[in-house]
Amino acid sequence: MKSKIIIGNIVLLILVWLVSCGSSGCYENRSSLPMAALYATNAPTQAIAIDSVSLYGIGVSSQSLLLDCARQVSTMTMPLRNDADTTSYVIRYDMKALSHTSRYNDTITWVYTRYPYFISGDCGVVFNYVIDTICHTHNMLDSVAIMTDEVTNVSQETIRLYYYVPTE
Repeated sequence: MKSKIIIGNIVLLILVWLVSCGSSGCYENRSSLPMAALYATNAPTQAIAIDSVSLYGIGVSSQSLLLDCARQVSTMTMPLRNDADTTSYVIRYDMKALSHTSRYNDTITWVYTRYPYFISGDCGVVFNYVIDTICHTHNMLDSVAIMTDEVTNVSQETIRLYYYVPTE
């Protein structure tokens, strides 16, 4: 009789252990990342892709290279800093016709306020951002439009980068 109780307790413990072993229960995106989509200035609803482009952060660690001579880029994700109210990126155009000179590089600076947002007990807290302004150079980049001023953990187009595309 005692052995049946011990075996029953062992089986119960194994079942409890199996049920408790699972994923964290968090199915939400745990990062608030702004996404930039590329469009043609002269056809504002036409999405475009740029061949041979690099993207890296300014004033951050040397490992801030997000794109390295990437091909057919139509969107770029540009993480914002949690410890500052501005983040800057350089878009380097690596096409051979531009001779790899920095004079064609464009810089984009995000100015924003950040605030912590509690997702859930399983997911924890993320930083969300409210965009104030976006400053940029005009070397190859024509203009920037803010599509939504709040960056949350929902994946969506945050800004549009407009480039002049010659037509024939």
